[in-house]
Amino acid sequence: MPIIKRQELPTLLKGLDEGRTAPIFLVVGDRFLCQQAAGEIINHLLPDEKQRAASLAMVDGDQEEPGQTLNQIRTYSLFGGRRVIKVSDTRLLFSKVVGKTLWDKAVQHRDKNDPRAAGRCLRQFLELEGLTVEELLELPEAAWSTQLGFARPPGDLAWIGELPGSAPAGTGAKGGGDMAELYQAALQDGLPGGNVLILTTEAADKRKKLYKTIAELGMIVDLTVDSGSGKAAESGRKEVISEIVRSTLAEFGKKIEPRALELLLERVGFHPVAARLESEKLALFLEEQPTATTADVVGLVGRTRDEAIFELNEAVANRDLDSALAIAGRLRDGGTHPLAIIAALRNHLRKMLTIRSMQALDSPSYSTGLGYQAFQSGYLERLKKSRPDWPKDLPGHPYALYMLFAKTEKFSLTGLTAALESLLDAEYSLKSSGLSEKLVLDCLLLRLLRTAAEA
Repeated sequence: MPIIKRQELPTLLKGLDEGRTAPIFLVVGDRFLCQQAAGEIINHLLPDEKQRAASLAMVDGDQEEPGQTLNQIRTYSLFGGRRVIKVSDTRLLFSKVVGKTLWDKAVQHRDKNDPRAAGRCLRQFLELEGLTVEELLELPEAAWSTQLGFARPPGDLAWIGELPGSAPAGTGAKGGGDMAELYQAALQDGLPGGNVLILTTEAADKRKKLYKTIAELGMIVDLTVDSGSGKAAESGRKEVISEIVRSTLAEFGKKIEPRALELLLERVGFHPVAARLESEKLALFLEEQPTATTADVVGLVGRTRDEAIFELNEAVANRDLDSALAIAGRLRDGGTHPLAIIAALRNHLRKMLTIRSMQALDSPSYSTGLGYQAFQSGYLERLKKSRPDWPKDLPGHPYALYMLFAKTEKFSLTGLTAALESLLDAEYSLKSSGLSEKLVLDCLLLRLLRTAAEA
């Protein structure tokens, strides 16, 4: 059967209502999206609530004994009719190939301040590799590439031991290997009539025989969202979150203005759970009001001014004009005065100018593209010894400082000096010219990202 993409899910659900089903469904992708889609499939397979209560078995993949699940799907229902067994976070489709995906997901969840999800993905990664937290921390840098298949990330990895539930027994992936072959055999022999197995997972190795058997005999719903940095990937993520926001508000009979939707998307980022929760909160806040406005989002959805200003500084450092213009617009809409935005940019550019002047020193000399280990243990140590008057406004953590050094490489001393002059001109225009604040700030950002890199 063909692999079903997110946009084709309504067609699949309609087919279930018309009796077109399968003995097994595999739902792959973002965990929230998988749980949501699996829930919809279950509701269409078991539309009657009483039947659903009696005929649905829910299994947590983290606690699963795959042999018991296999016995369940091979057993006829005592009550007759359809019986559904759903396994969340199954590991049957794991292999060394998905290790990097699980690691990346753990890092992404950590960066989004979701330690529980990060701990779950890290635990799955460790069990797949047959490691404990302590063993991973002690793993030599060269072994990351040879044993795990990717380079050791820079910086201190002590955070992995602080995540909830991140320490497995180190005995390898539960339910992998031979169990996958037993499931494959059971599917090929045929499940008892009416039994349906639903598996959800954040990652699956498409080369495994079980995956190919599911594709042949069942249905695979691929909800994977491209995590790349290109415009197509960004557009795909935006579409997913927009759909979650609109559908959640529609459940409450509410809508959202286009500008308010853009602001909400900027504030939650690609975080499906947050999009759902914030949309529910917004719908309840509206009470009798039918449509959410920009003012509603500004007043309710959590994003502090300091966080947005930090993102603006990051966009400028990354020379990302589109993001810089969008974030500056959000700050204005949120009531941040343009002079406060200019002051924050001035502080950030001064830090960059300080760093760029350090990079221009003959001793200690700075090399473009310097790795983190060499930066921390060699260059930074020598630099601080040569600067007893170390600037207090620079980042204190070595890795944060390293990232700022790396981004500042793209700018020149003369360009950064010119950028500070542009800030002064913009401040003067805001105070005395009568030009619109939007025009002044947009022109400023255009000038900053054009002149700061010029020699």
